Parts: sequence; C-alpha cells; structure tokens
Amino acid sequence: MIPAKIEDVFIQITTNISGVILNIDAGKFAISEFRLNESIFDVCPFLEGTLDALEENTSFLLEGMVVNAGNQEFNVDLELFNTSKVITVLIHNRTNVYKYVDQLNQNRNDIFFVKRELAEKNIELDRLRKIADKANEEKSRFLAMMSHEIRNPLNVILGYSEMISNESINDNVKEYANLLSLSGKNLKVIVNDILDLSRIEAGKLDLVNSELNVHEVAKNAIDNYRFQNKNNKITLALEVDENIPKVLIGDDVRVNQILSNLLSNALKFTEKGVISLKLNIDSEEENQVLLNFLIEDSGRGMTAEQASKIFNEYQQNNKDDNRVYGGAGLGLSIVKKLLLAMNGEISVKSKLNFGTLFKVKIPFSKPQQNQQSQNQNPKKFTDINLEGKRILVADDDVLNQSIVSHILKSENVVLTLVKDGFEALQLLKNNIFDIVLLDIHMPNITGEQLVQMSNEFASDNSKIPFLALTANTTEEDVLRYKSIGFKDVIGKPYTAKQLKEQVYKALN
Repeated sequence: MIPAKIEDVFIQITTNISGVILNIDAGKFAISEFRLNESIFDVCPFLEGTLDALEENTSFLLEGMVVNAGNQEFNVDLELFNTSKVITVLIHNRTNVYKYVDQLNQNRNDIFFVKRELAEKNIELDRLRKIADKANEEKSRFLAMMSHEIRNPLNVILGYSEMISNESINDNVKEYANLLSLSGKNLKVIVNDILDLSRIEAGKLDLVNSELNVHEVAKNAIDNYRFQNKNNKITLALEVDENIPKVLIGDDVRVNQILSNLLSNALKFTEKGVISLKLNIDSEEENQVLLNFLIEDSGRGMTAEQASKIFNEYQQNNKDDNRVYGGAGLGLSIVKKLLLAMNGEISVKSKLNFGTLFKVKIPFSKPQQNQQSQNQNPKKFTDINLEGKRILVADDDVLNQSIVSHILKSENVVLTLVKDGFEALQLLKNNIFDIVLLDIHMPNITGEQLVQMSNEFASDNSKIPFLALTANTTEEDVLRYKSIGFKDVIGKPYTAKQLKEQVYKALN
C-alpha cells in the first residue's frame, strides 16, 4: 500500500507509442488532468516527439519540466520506460524541491555578491586605513615639529623668568616674573598634554614597570601642590592606609601625572576648605594589590550633566574656564586614557556648590622575593660641584646660550659657547673638554651628526659624555639619541636645577 502523502506527489501512467493513455497505475498527483484513451500530450506537450524516439528497455529521465494542473504550474521530473508494447510514464511533483533549490541558488548568488561586496569593502577599508595611518604619521610629525618650535621659546621664557626671580628686584617685578613663569608652565602642561594624547591615540604609550613607593608618590604630589598653593583658605590633607605595601611594581611617573592632574583641578576650582588625597586597599591577592586613590575637594562642584562630560577631550564646563584657569581641557581625558592603559578606572561624584570626589582604581603588582629593589638608595644631587669643569655648549639660539651660560657660570665652570656644530667640531679637534652639551637642530652640522663624528675628535674627547639639548623628548627620541652616542638628554624647557643635576650625573 502506498502512503497517502506519497500518492499525492506522483502519478504513474501507461501509454502506447502514440501517447494515448491506456492505464493510470498509481498515484494521485494531477490525476484529474489525465483521462483514459486521451492523449498524454494534452497535459505534457513536451513529450511530443520523445515517446516514439525512446529506445526499448531503456530508462529515460526528463528533469525540470512544467505541467499545468488546476490552473497551477508544477515543476516535475519524468521517468520514461519503453517495453516495445507500452510506455510507462512516472511523473513526480518536484515543485517544493525546485523551490528550495531556487532559494538555495538565490542564497548562493546573494552570498557571492555579499562576498564580492565585502571584498570590495575590505579593499576600501585597507585603503582608508593606510590613509589614516599616513595622516597619523603626519600628525605625529607635525606635533613633534610644533613641540620643538614651542619648547625652544618656552625654554627662554621660563629660563629668564627664573633668572629674574633670583635677582634683587622689587616685589612688583618679582610678582610679574612669577606670573610669567606660571603662564609658561601652563603652556608647558598644554604642550605635554597634546603630545601625550597623540602618543596614546597612536598606541605608542609605553608604561614602565619598576619598583615604586606609593606612599612617597602620594606625599610628593601633595607636597608639590602644598608648595604651589598660595591660598591660605585651603588645607591640603593626605591620608595613606599603613597596610599598603611599601614597595610595589608600577609606573610612578604616570601615577604622579594622574594625581597631579586631579589635584591641579581641585586647586583650580576650590576657593576655600579642604582638598584631600586618601589611599586605601580595594582588594589584595598574592601577587597583586588594587589601590583606591580618592581625591576630594570642597570646591564649586558640578551638575550630573557636567560630570558625565568631563572626561571628553577639550571639555571645559564653563566658557570662561580656559581664560581664567588655563589649560586645554585635555587633562582628565588623558587621565582616563592612562588608566585604561594601566587596567585601572576612574569615576566621579559631585554636587554643585558642595564639592567633587574622584575615585581612581589602579592595580599594582607585588615584587617577587628574589627581586632586588632598584630604589633602595637612589642617588641624590644635594651637593653638586661643577667647579673647574671644562664644558662646551653648542646652540644656535643666542637666548638659549645666555640661559645656559648664566646657569653654568654660577657653578664656576670653564665654559665655551659656540653657535653651531661646525665650530664645535673645530674645538673638539684641538681642545680638551670634560663634557659637551649639543643642541640637536643647528646649522652646518647638527648635534646628531656631530656626536657621530668622534673619530675626528682629539683622542681624549672621544671618551667624554655628550648631552643632547632638545625639545624632542619622546621615549623613541631619547632611545635614538642614546643609540647614536649621547649619554643622556636634557629636555627643553629645563630649570637651572635640572640642567645642573643632569650635567653632574653625566660627569659622575
């Protein structure tokens, strides 16, 4: 017995060579269209000329044909068999099968076109990525150039401000010099922020993992701003959990940068009250500790909407903030990006006219027991003595020369100043020096070129330390300068103390 579902999708018919239907043997598919003693060609016109051409005792298959039944088209497959006397015709309804096949073919075609479109998109994205990479390179090159161009006059501004402040002058002039110095330092912060942001965006921010004392980092940050704070209505407070390990592994420079940004903001927007920095342990494991840094002030505070935007780049809550307080609105954006790189996080709670609380979380590794502390006895330069040292300085900027001369002559050194690398080379061939300071960008022979010409120096000069005077102070620049022969780099702008310390360090 044939199941009903199968009967509904096929029909088997017997005809003679002329196509006259002799018998309907089985099945119900389109049975109303086929009648005994009538021609099968009425329903299957495509069989005309086929039946009489069939070989005897050989099966023949016709696929993908169409028949009409009940005003509806059906896709069918037919199998024909000639037994010399009669022809057996098996008609199978394949409409659903062909529908799925059509869908599959359509899907295959769609996939083909999607793949081709994706390939074209990938080519376009690759092209755009190369354009973006080139634009980033150009931006980095531009920022490096602008950094150099800004830092050179900035070095002069800060240098002369410091020199004026050390002179015997009246209080008004001293105040003017201090204001000039503050403006110069603010400009330096903006330049550093822009360069930091550029390095972070380019994925070139390198974190240093070395031993640090978080207690000291926090104390130094507070002490720095306690010294700068001229408002006696503000109290700076520090509270550190004594359970925090004394020695941890992390980047003390970046931690200090984060704290400095947040403390600086607190001082800007607090007229009176308390600014506090609190450190405690959030969680601790065998090899790691997660610390909380809480910076709270009693300043003007923010609305919820303002607090939600403060980590955006170039964000200033009030239009006058940039004019009154300085800065480019990059500090908190950089803090957030630095913390992201350090696997840390930052959050803020604030109430308008009541104050603000920043909560920073930073994970630190614990030093292994077999690690030797690198910071046990850091060398301090409290008693610098450069008297009698023969120092050659090459710088094409007369104002920078004047500042270096003022700083070093106060140490009773034997100072020689020249304006370019060529003059420095002639002196290095015929005179003996203890140390050489070279500006990187000079006419005729640059500082980079000169330091690599040691085979032309007098033999004693080929062994002395060379220091680079430059505004190019990225980690890549410093490593490159050291690789070509410089002992160290003095970054512009520098203070008198920094210059003397680095010269003393290089000589000792």
